[in-house]
Amino acid sequence: MAFHDRCDGVFLRKLPSFRKMFPYLMRTRAESVIYYSQRLKLSHTLSWLEKANAGRAQKISLFHVVLAASVRTLALRPDANRFVSGRRIYQRRTIDLSFVIKRELSEEAAETTVKITFDPRSTITEVSGQIASVVQATKAGSTSRDEGTADLVAKLPRSGIRLVVWALRTLDYFRLLPASFIKGDALYASVFVANLGSIGLDAVFHHMYEWGNAVFFIVVGKRKKEPVVNDRGELEVQEIMDMNISLDERITDGVNYAKTIGLLTELIEKPELLETPPADLPDPFALA
Repeated sequence: MAFHDRCDGVFLRKLPSFRKMFPYLMRTRAESVIYYSQRLKLSHTLSWLEKANAGRAQKISLFHVVLAASVRTLALRPDANRFVSGRRIYQRRTIDLSFVIKRELSEEAAETTVKITFDPRSTITEVSGQIASVVQATKAGSTSRDEGTADLVAKLPRSGIRLVVWALRTLDYFRLLPASFIKGDALYASVFVANLGSIGLDAVFHHMYEWGNAVFFIVVGKRKKEPVVNDRGELEVQEIMDMNISLDERITDGVNYAKTIGLLTELIEKPELLETPPADLPDPFALA
């Protein structure tokens, strides 16, 4: 591993100079965030899901499609799988998705986060199977890594908590944070996805955390029927879903972001593209 590399990222030395300056001009994710809203047409997606789940014991959900589309998008658009740390821009070594689950379907049930590393060539079937396995194991467990750490630190006095957080941030800045800690923290991820549709809410814009290094937050809302202009220019009622995205402007330019969001939208609306592995993948470390 080269000197400036991290356990979770490779330093991009060949970026244009103006791009290298961005982390100095915009020092935090809060001042670098861009918000984007995308309306998804679900008619074809829901039809595909009905056919794909026929006779299948482990069903593929709409949320699985969103996650699988995110994996494929990051595999094909590696410029979106970067992060900023210590005023440097890194290419993430893996594709990691984080999301929140409830241990039980009740208001009183505790929420916990899961983080899953996916193979860039994963298909929709492989992604849904991996998610189901991790979720089942998490629900069966008594506590997650994040919950256990929070429970331990929260017992300290306020000054102790501030000291621990400062120490971890400092270690992270100088690339000294242990790989085991980064692996277990859901906010050190490519994308954090929130499924508000699962609790009957519309999509909102998620804030950016200064903790961790996630630079993409995707929020999907509930399915609903609204008037939509179809491909023939006619007005008809279709099932749609809003998807709101918060992203860090520093890691790539607007043209690349536009292509990334366009690809993500296409894959969600045409999930049959996710049935087979990608034919070819770009080199994510070409600028290292």
